[in-house]
Amino acid sequence: MNSQFNLQIAREHIADLQRAAIAPPRAAETVMHEPKATPVIALRLSGPDEADELAGLAGLDSSRPLSGDVLVAVVDGRLVAAISLGDGRVVADPLVPTDEARALLQARAAQLVQLPRLRRRPRFRPRFV
Repeated sequence: MNSQFNLQIAREHIADLQRAAIAPPRAAETVMHEPKATPVIALRLSGPDEADELAGLAGLDSSRPLSGDVLVAVVDGRLVAAISLGDGRVVADPLVPTDEARALLQARAAQLVQLPRLRRRPRFRPRFV
């Protein structure tokens, strides 16, 4: 009698597993994974109202504050790195991965520091015949 009972339990368990395999997953069992958002990096010249933020950023980086024209990198609305256009010094938040922001800042600063070449048009000199 005990073996008949175990056989019946095994058959019911197999039937449960087959029904679960065929049935669509319920909403409570479905795990939704949100796609990882790509951070937005914005480069811009700093304004006079950001002096405190730049001083705080330099303090985090254990360096003196930047002066003059400063280009900043803002990642998702947070100031994470800055470069001085005068001397090229970079300060960055050590608690945030800033390799990409630093590279972008240095590339953009190099573009801004280069003096634009003035194209001279050839002067027209009339020839007298």
